[in-house]
Amino acid sequence: MKNNEIIKEIFKNEGIDEVGFAKVDYELPYAISIVIPLSKFVLSKITDEPTFEYFHHYRTVNTFIDRVLLRCGLEIGKMGYNYLCVGASQSTGGYVSHFPHKTAARLSGLGYIGKNCLFISEKYGPAVRLGTILTDMPFEVGTPLEKDCGSCNICREKCPAMAIRGVNFHEGISREEMYDAKACSEYMKNKFQHIGRGAVCGICIKNCPKSKIK
Repeated sequence: MKNNEIIKEIFKNEGIDEVGFAKVDYELPYAISIVIPLSKFVLSKITDEPTFEYFHHYRTVNTFIDRVLLRCGLEIGKMGYNYLCVGASQSTGGYVSHFPHKTAARLSGLGYIGKNCLFISEKYGPAVRLGTILTDMPFEVGTPLEKDCGSCNICREKCPAMAIRGVNFHEGISREEMYDAKACSEYMKNKFQHIGRGAVCGICIKNCPKSKIK
């Protein structure tokens, strides 16, 4: 059985069918990317602020991702390879992650980066959470999609923090050219702290046509 098939089978047994593989610029040169869809019902209840249900759902999905990544990582270790599970929701400070999940997901061909600076899954739109394992286990890797949001600016118009600049992603563009992470984070902290520490917004996800939320 090929390495790709072995890993897909591990995640399939956990209920995950969106798995991609990419070559990345890291000490461990391969990335396994998983895509977990969020509840459309939970997202549909978001209006001009997140809900307690969304906050709980978001954190629960993150916990699930961390668990299944470790489960897969342990199997990779048993096969004699090195691995690093990237936390589902982690930051090294300055609104920067240790390794961007969306980079691995995009390079694997599972979707593209939207104007909201989020990963847009081909199957679920931005209504997803991502997980990543970095490893030296070799895989056949995917090909990035040549897609973007075109002229759509709904996320920019709906963003209460005015953090989305309305610029399409292209190779080499900086996050700052597309999105003001500080403005987003400070708005959530100032406006949504009553919902929970580290509350996330979800407004751009709910309103993106690709999420297909009624």
